[in-house]
Amino acid sequence: MDMDKRNLMVQEIRGWKKSKLLPDHYCDFLLNLYAEPASADEDPPREAPSKERLRTKKAVRAAAGASGWKWLLFLAIFSLFFLIVLHFSSFHPALQIAIALLVSGGSLTAGAVIRPRSETAGMAWTGAGMLLLAGFALYLMGLHGLLGWQWNAAIWSGCAVFWIGYGIWQRIPLLHFCGWACLALVYAILLQQLAGGAALGEKQLYWLPLAVLFGWSGWFVRRWSKPSCAVLLGVASLMAFMPEATLLVEQGRGVWLQSVFVGKLVLGGGALFLLRNYWIEWVA
Repeated sequence: MDMDKRNLMVQEIRGWKKSKLLPDHYCDFLLNLYAEPASADEDPPREAPSKERLRTKKAVRAAAGASGWKWLLFLAIFSLFFLIVLHFSSFHPALQIAIALLVSGGSLTAGAVIRPRSETAGMAWTGAGMLLLAGFALYLMGLHGLLGWQWNAAIWSGCAVFWIGYGIWQRIPLLHFCGWACLALVYAILLQQLAGGAALGEKQLYWLPLAVLFGWSGWFVRRWSKPSCAVLLGVASLMAFMPEATLLVEQGRGVWLQSVFVGKLVLGGGALFLLRNYWIEWVA
């Protein structure tokens, strides 16, 4: 067999081995049959460098070949970052808010750009942006003495609405769910301040209608968005157990309250089992 046909056959066999069309030992046998034997003094083939190693080498070469003005620009940006961190508390409140929004927005933008190429890295940048937004909000509230429950409710409500909207827009169900859970906590704070000391029956009236509303909303949107349907059904389940959870936080441990919680959990699990053919079809 001439050299061209031999090389073509070797390439075909390697393609079969890579795509798993034939077992590896068959492909190795065919490669040994058609490939030319290597000479005795020929070096063994070296393993191809990984992508991470190639990226590291490129970064090292870029840093070594950077001009002086690039190094000065990097040092200037690095120094500016530390100056902003050290003197952040002395800035005007409007400038503080602008910096907080700029940093959080930059992280969210990076997450939206990177996510189509790498889901893990994009979600990491998105999560960092959301945590920075909440962290900046809490820090600015403490810095300016806004410690009342009204301010906490307002700030967390704003963060929750933003998480819900961004989660729906970027199709991130976990962020969508976290937004509704945060609003549930804000609602619990409002009930504690405006209707503190409510009994278990009153709390059921405060929360169970919301659970029914979210469950119906999940059924309603199932035709347009399966992830949103799953999120709303999860929020409905959360709302159903909030009366007992809030009483446990307010009153501490109680055997009867734990019994009610476990009983409701058993009933809810039984209902999910009996209706599994319906709700699995909604979210699947």
